Amino acid sequence: MSLCGAKTRSGEPCKRHSVPGSTRCKLHGGRSTGPRNQTGNRNAARPGSLYSRFLSDEEQGIAASIELGNVDEELRLTRIRLMRALQRENDLGDTLEVESETTEPVEIDGEPTGGDLIKRTTKVRDYTKLVDTLTARIESLEARRAALVAAALDAEIKQLEIEKRRAELKDPDDDVPSPVKVVVEVRDARKPDA
Repeated sequence: MSLCGAKTRSGEPCKRHSVPGSTRCKLHGGRSTGPRNQTGNRNAARPGSLYSRFLSDEEQGIAASIELGNVDEELRLTRIRLMRALQRENDLGDTLEVESETTEPVEIDGEPTGGDLIKRTTKVRDYTKLVDTLTARIESLEARRAALVAAALDAEIKQLEIEKRRAELKDPDDDVPSPVKVVVEVRDARKPDA
C-alpha cells in the first residue's frame, strides 16, 4: 500500500496509508466521492424555501418581493378565491366540466384521414368542499390576525407601562449630578489605638 500524498499541519508528509483507489488517506479526503455532478451537492442548503426549486424565475422574483408576516394579503387572496368558488358553484352547480382534452389524428389502416379524434375527460367538481375549505382557511387567518393584533397591543401596553414607571421613579432634581464627598480612611490593624 502506498502512503498518503498529503502534508500534515507541520508540513511533513502524512505517514498513513492511502485508501485503495486513491492517493490520500481517509483523513485527507481519500473516502470522499466528490460532487455527484457539475452542480455539486444537491442536498446542500440553498436560499429560499423547500418549494423554491419548483417555482419559475418569475414566481421566484414574486416570492422574494412578498412581505412575510402579513396575514392581511393572504386573507384578501383567500377571500377572492372564495368569491370565485361561490360564483363558479352558482354558475355551474352540478354540471360536468371538462378536465382535460386531447386531440389525436384519425387513421384508417395506418393512413391519416385528415380528421381528428377529440378525447375529453369531464367531472363534476365538488364546490361545496372547496367553499368549506376556503371558509375554514379564512377563519384560521382571522384568528391568527386577531392574535397578532392582541400581541402587538400587549407589547405596546407593556412599553407604555415601562415608560410610566420610569417617569414615576425619575427624580425631578436628578438632571444634574450632585457632587459626592468620598472619604477613605486607612488604619493599621496591628495598632489597636490608631
